[in-house]
Amino acid sequence: MNITIFYPNKRKTKSVTFGIAHLVIDKLRCGDELYEFYLPQDMPHMCVGCYACFGGHPEKCGGYEYIKKIIDAMEKSKLIIFCSPSYVYHTPGQIKTLLDHFGYRWIVHSPDLSFMKKQALIVTSAAGGGMKSTVKDIKDSMNYWGVGRTHYIKQGVWGYDWNNMPEHFMRRIYKKVDRTVIKIKKSSDNVTPSIRVKTIFYIYRLFHKGRKMAEVDDNYWYKKGYVTGKPW
Repeated sequence: MNITIFYPNKRKTKSVTFGIAHLVIDKLRCGDELYEFYLPQDMPHMCVGCYACFGGHPEKCGGYEYIKKIIDAMEKSKLIIFCSPSYVYHTPGQIKTLLDHFGYRWIVHSPDLSFMKKQALIVTSAAGGGMKSTVKDIKDSMNYWGVGRTHYIKQGVWGYDWNNMPEHFMRRIYKKVDRTVIKIKKSSDNVTPSIRVKTIFYIYRLFHKGRKMAEVDDNYWYKKGYVTGKPW
């Protein structure tokens, strides 16, 4: 399957999230495309609240040249991976900057509901706590993007890096990777949205059907035909 992956930096040999993500990729990718984005280099533009995207003109955003490449890659992929070590109990700022640019694609606004047929994987690690809140930072966006299924792998590292990870840590990692790969493969040919994603969709479909949201968003939903039927 084609895969899009986001890294919060260019660390490879020592990065636990990089190492785990590539264990997953090696088990899933069979000559397919891998689209890699290193942050902040591949998304250096900070959202400045210009509101162009929410007004129906995302091409007017100062970071559109970067956003377009990322959207093109995700549209071609069946799996989206986020490598996200926990920085002060949350996702790194460079990943948050990326997610900020996609607020207009939340289900409440102008979503691409073909993403309901895609899956996401969040890989996070921490020397102590913060992994739960880091996963939530990203999973909130995945749910509101309408991504069908979001998986995660959490791994405490306690000061170790990928080069000197103790053997008993590695055994745990291999088990987590194998379980996650099985889940991803099981759903890959027929992804159905999670209960959470379905609920978000149904709530906002009612609002848009009654034209109770922003006019630009209501018009988008009607144009796409999202107000009738189910997109999965």
